Amino acid sequence: MHFSSLIAGLSLSTCIAAAVTHGSHHTHSKSNVRPGDNKETKIPGFFTGNCTEEKMTVRKEWRNLSKAEQKNFLDSVECLINSPAQSGLTATTSRFSDLQALHRAKTNTAVGDIIHDVGQFLPWHRYYMHIYETLLRDECGLTAPMPYWDEVYDADSGDMWQSAMWDAEAFGGNGTGSGLCVEDGRFSNLTLHIGPGDEDTDYCIRRSWDGADAIANANSKVLEMCNSYNTYSPWWYCVAELPHKGVHTYVGGVMADIKSSPGDPIFFMHHMYIDRVWWLWQKQDPLNRLYDISGPSVNESANAEPAGGWQNTTLHYELSSYNIMPNTTIGHVMNSQGGYLCYGYE
Repeated sequence: MHFSSLIAGLSLSTCIAAAVTHGSHHTHSKSNVRPGDNKETKIPGFFTGNCTEEKMTVRKEWRNLSKAEQKNFLDSVECLINSPAQSGLTATTSRFSDLQALHRAKTNTAVGDIIHDVGQFLPWHRYYMHIYETLLRDECGLTAPMPYWDEVYDADSGDMWQSAMWDAEAFGGNGTGSGLCVEDGRFSNLTLHIGPGDEDTDYCIRRSWDGADAIANANSKVLEMCNSYNTYSPWWYCVAELPHKGVHTYVGGVMADIKSSPGDPIFFMHHMYIDRVWWLWQKQDPLNRLYDISGPSVNESANAEPAGGWQNTTLHYELSSYNIMPNTTIGHVMNSQGGYLCYGYE
């Protein structure tokens, strides 16, 4: 299954109606202007536990990292790629592939995709980003801020691929040739072994850019439409269906593979951005949004309705990673500055 198959034919009006229905069912040419210009990182009521403003790390847009910080981050990702696998999951060959295999295992449609089209979609991916950052820092010497890609900035500029993160010194550009392999950048020689889908084959990082459709799904008008929802369920569904799936699909290639998309390191830049979108939405009304969670806990499209009816996602839902890191609960990751986590975004 590909992300493209999930959003094919969707219009904005269709997604608005779907978001409302779902919510009610479950109670730059390269310029000198830098994205990520929201500098307020302290949110009233967010700092709890042992997280303080002084301890908090700040995630930054790629273009706001220094060259040395960019290099440190890319070196750390390469370290994960070159480090031995530890998870024991199928087809893993490196620490980086442990993360790809984890994502695929959680997207196993035979037992039910439990990280997409479910209420825990955003909390689980926040937990997943925390795992990624922890491995980079504890096992691979990352000292730089965690980066994200400010997609709405590029979408509004009319050039989705303007960021220097796509340069040959960083993540590389679009795929080329009949195989659509990425032939430049720090990861151009990476051979993936997990995927496509449920297969275990050897293949390159592939991309197939579609800038116009990516812009149509990621621009500020779309984000404003999603942000018009004041409660989690319709808001989450709108973000998941449009900027989230849209950018996955229109980066294309590996990113369009719903199961194995973390094989392209751009996956993590994208999901850091989606996490920031959630964080900013929470920030607008912390009293009502900080611990607002709802939606089905099981992907209904892949499962028969249980005898007791569909169960809503709650703060007690357990987030797991096959022992890559200890399990936790949704309640622990709702507040990115609540103690279990301690970060903000610029």
